[in-house]
Amino acid sequence: MDFSLFVLFFPKLNVGPIERTKTLLPQIKTDRVFSADNLIEGGKRILWGFLKKMVIADRIAIFVDAVYVNHEFHGGSTMILAILLYTLQVYADFSGYTDIAIGTARLFGYRLMENFNFPLVSKNISDFWRRWHISLSTWVNDYLFNPISLKRRNWGNLGVYYALFISFIVVGIWHGATWNYVLFGVFQSLALIYDMVTRKLRKKVSKKVPSLLYSLFSIALTYIFISFCLILFKTPTPEQALSVLQSIASPPGDLSIDRASMILFVTIGGLVLVISDFRTEFKFLQLPQHIKNNWMFQQISYAVMLIYLLVAGVFDGGQFIYFQF
Repeated sequence: MDFSLFVLFFPKLNVGPIERTKTLLPQIKTDRVFSADNLIEGGKRILWGFLKKMVIADRIAIFVDAVYVNHEFHGGSTMILAILLYTLQVYADFSGYTDIAIGTARLFGYRLMENFNFPLVSKNISDFWRRWHISLSTWVNDYLFNPISLKRRNWGNLGVYYALFISFIVVGIWHGATWNYVLFGVFQSLALIYDMVTRKLRKKVSKKVPSLLYSLFSIALTYIFISFCLILFKTPTPEQALSVLQSIASPPGDLSIDRASMILFVTIGGLVLVISDFRTEFKFLQLPQHIKNNWMFQQISYAVMLIYLLVAGVFDGGQFIYFQF
């Protein structure tokens, strides 16, 4: 019965996090005790997840879906904006689900593992995969990369590159048995190999450039690379992905957006998500502890979030993106 509950535990059943028996099974074997703190903390996490999904991801989806469906009729600037926003959509959608899953489990006194660690501030692809879908990347590391690289240790660095390549081919196929996902895995593995090969050179360059400037440039470059790779997620075939890339090369043209809706909802919600990642990494906009712990401040903050969710949320939006994988 305990193991069945571990396998079928409903908050993480559809998408994850991918829990290990060593972390979740001991909790299942422990008797449950009611805790008001669990309800409060779980409820806060669920609210934050719904905000990500319904205000940020589903609002962006309205624009991105419209552009991708008719990409051949849009200018290059509109296509680039859609490509960059789709990354934010996937992040808000998937991490939103994870927040809801973690919050729901917390209601019952269970603590699921964190699946994201502020991936928007990733400085390279290796850093990105340490921060993104952590439960999948650690599973792949433990059960694919480490055994393969150990078996090929006599190959030296080539054995590590080989293990990376095979591991991320599997990561691609894990998302779906199409060539687009295979190509996604190939590009990720090549980027990771590039990271390893150029690590010493990049470290030398970083010492000659102001630290903040180098970090911001690295973050921007990583985000752009991931955004272009995710074209393969959004399109069903390599031919359509190539067609989207060709649309980028078309004349810029006017941005085809509903400016009022984009500024009021997407921009505000997107900024909240971006700032929440960046302030942790760069230690800015940190509130004093006595303010964060203030009961009135907490109630007002979550009341504002709830009102914003009711005003800006898309209540007829689609399912979570990762349900398809």
